[in-house]
Amino acid sequence: MKLLFAFVLIALSAGTGAAERIWVNNVTVNEYNMTWSYNETFSGIDAVIYRMSIDSELGNNDSFVSAWELLKADKEMRRGLKRSIENEPDVRINNGTGDIQMLEVDSALSPDTIGKAHSPDAVVNKYNVTYRFKDSILNASSIWFLGEANTSMTIIMPPGVDVINISGMKNVTRNSTDHEEIAGFFAPVSKDRGEITLALARNTSFRLPEINVSNTTSPAANATDTAEGNFTKPVEELTSKIMAATIVIAGTAIILLIYIFKLRR
Repeated sequence: MKLLFAFVLIALSAGTGAAERIWVNNVTVNEYNMTWSYNETFSGIDAVIYRMSIDSELGNNDSFVSAWELLKADKEMRRGLKRSIENEPDVRINNGTGDIQMLEVDSALSPDTIGKAHSPDAVVNKYNVTYRFKDSILNASSIWFLGEANTSMTIIMPPGVDVINISGMKNVTRNSTDHEEIAGFFAPVSKDRGEITLALARNTSFRLPEINVSNTTSPAANATDTAEGNFTKPVEELTSKIMAATIVIAGTAIILLIYIFKLRR
């Protein structure tokens, strides 16, 4: 009966599964690194199929997703995502991948997955991949992203880079302040594949803020100088008095010695 039920669910989800699985991409590009975050949401029949696949393929097939089964799924998802990116990198700079290094692949599968395998409650999983660039993105002429067709994509570029052309993205919106933020969807290249390319140019008007320290005075320094001045003055006066007293005492001692020497003679 469980097997029959699974086949029925798969058949029912054939026409509606895409609408019940939402994949959201968020990319933040910095000068020498990049973070690509994914949010994956299952609901309805897709959530049931997701839970049942964990229970049957990674667990003990008892119609209940336990914590250890979820941990095993988390490990497999990290491994699978890393292998997928290694087989076909999802980011290129200047149409190449030689200057890009994938540093870490992280995942956080929703604890809401735990429970009855036939539950249609929503599941939201999060994935995070970090990259390092060997050269500054400010020197790049293009950056390319590979994703799933028709999924949403938000790209945040660093200050100092102008996006002069966008291809492979539909329903584009842009927000330009001191940096570019671009949002839209992967236009389909094929049924499941989307590719976005941003043509870049260095913003020559961008400058790091300069701080003029030549005419600035540190309050702390002034306070220190004042304190030192207030302390030094009485010390100098005390030293002068001690020296004067020392001279007087020394002179008196010399006179007494001379007087005593004359008496003895």
